[in-house]
Amino acid sequence: MQNGFKVRRKGPGGSKGSAIPSVHTYHATEASITLEGIDNVDDFVEKLDRIEPPGQLVSLLADPLLQKFVDLKPSPIATARISIWLSTCLEDQYEAYRQGSGDDRYLSEVLDGLLTWAQYTKSLHPTVLAFLREYLLLWNGRDNLATILGLLSYAEMEAFEDIHTTYLSPIERALSAQGISACKELINFYTALLQHQISKTSTQSTGGVDTAQQVVRDLVAHVAALFTSALLSVPQGSSSSLTSAILSFYELLSTSSKPHVIPIILPPMHLVYLLAQDTSPTTFSRICGIIGAYKSAFDAHPKPVKNYYPTAVTDAFNYCLRDMYNLVWVSRGLLAQDQKSQGLYCDPELRLALSGYLSNLNREYAIGNAFTLCNNAWLMSLSAAAWRAVEEWKINEEGLDKSKVRYHQGPISEKSLELLKRKGGVSVDWEGPGGFKVMVLQWLEERGMGGIRALMFATVMNLKAAV
Repeated sequence: MQNGFKVRRKGPGGSKGSAIPSVHTYHATEASITLEGIDNVDDFVEKLDRIEPPGQLVSLLADPLLQKFVDLKPSPIATARISIWLSTCLEDQYEAYRQGSGDDRYLSEVLDGLLTWAQYTKSLHPTVLAFLREYLLLWNGRDNLATILGLLSYAEMEAFEDIHTTYLSPIERALSAQGISACKELINFYTALLQHQISKTSTQSTGGVDTAQQVVRDLVAHVAALFTSALLSVPQGSSSSLTSAILSFYELLSTSSKPHVIPIILPPMHLVYLLAQDTSPTTFSRICGIIGAYKSAFDAHPKPVKNYYPTAVTDAFNYCLRDMYNLVWVSRGLLAQDQKSQGLYCDPELRLALSGYLSNLNREYAIGNAFTLCNNAWLMSLSAAAWRAVEEWKINEEGLDKSKVRYHQGPISEKSLELLKRKGGVSVDWEGPGGFKVMVLQWLEERGMGGIRALMFATVMNLKAAV
């Protein structure tokens, strides 16, 4: 079993035919201390300063112990030897592919090794960037896709536009014709790139923070446009993997802000509203969770927030909060109010027409409550299941006779709960910290959809005070 502190040995045949040689120390004697002789962490630490370097340091691409050795005992000679090998190897590979005679297996092994090294050092060797700058112009968008995207996620960015022109634009062009799965890979790549840039910005010296922040802003602005375009380009309901990848990006972004270091960067509100109207309850929960995380970030930010963010930014977010509150918690779905909410950009005349249509079906129907916890088409079956659990619990708690108790037929509302109580059913409040709506939120959270609860508890004052 490989423990990370023993030289990795290849199977029968060793490194014959392999792009990356095995670790081997030439001219070693019985008195020599070599990596091949190390077999545990204590041995490695004790002998680090006396270990003789192996013959080919580029073996570190496939050997974790050699990676540690080079990292902990750096030298200009070792750096030069590795750079020369990489430069020669990758230049040869580029020329071979340019001429149509590339060795896919050989290049795959080298790139996989380079990715392993990048994951260890959290950085990308300059020679790799130089190779990719030329190779991407020849690339078919399929070969070594995950590895190439993994490598570029460690690219250092001084200006987003520069790296986009040189590296990201060729990748986007290569993947654009390959369908939803390729879009998902691209979005996952941008999430990894964002993670790396956030980590870099968090450890940046004071003098470089402004530049690093601008890179993050430019990156987020670019991918926001990309995400919206991707979602609008595929039929609704056929892009669950794409939607999930987009949500993962914003889950990272919404929880990464750090006052004076990582700014709060909101997604475009039209993208939020588009995701909030997805047909999946999981998607709805996750977008609620993202907005809830942003609310928590603003709450934790030094005050007054207006000194740090333009009014247009905070207003847009507050409108979004009101829209989600109207949608889920009270019967005001799609209601646009001046200086308060956008109504998910639903035109007032359309909202009126929809409400009229529902009223014609049943006078108790209205567009305002069509999206609440118990009436939302994607949540109502879950709310009904939550009610059955609550009803059963209350019956047992109160010792009621199940053969005589009046059961609720649904859907649940404030009026129906009052009526149920008067006609011999269980007594459950509608509002408040112990009310049914809160029970639904808790029930959903226990089943992996805690985003709605997170948003409501961050927004609704009487719930927020109860946390």
